[in-house]
Amino acid sequence: MTIVVLALALSLAGSMFEANRQIEIHSLQSQLLQEQSTYAVQVGSLTNLSAPSQIATQAGALHLVDPTSVTQVPSTSLDAPLSLPKFSGYAPATSRTIR
Repeated sequence: MTIVVLALALSLAGSMFEANRQIEIHSLQSQLLQEQSTYAVQVGSLTNLSAPSQIATQAGALHLVDPTSVTQVPSTSLDAPLSLPKFSGYAPATSRTIR
């Protein structure tokens, strides 16, 4: 009789522990879904800020205009060292290899 009562108590304790874990897992899943939703809203709002129409609107508000000409910069090998830029006026020049 004692063994049956002990087995029943252990079974009941195990079931209660498992139920508590399931409730904790459900709570964590709900929290995860809420955080993912918040993240998606933030990504959407930031994506809207970088849309071309928004950029054009903000550029117009800053009185920026379309360029009259575009100068293509020639490509160069990344292995070749570049010469220092030429400044009109004083500017300290430090070699890229010394920095």
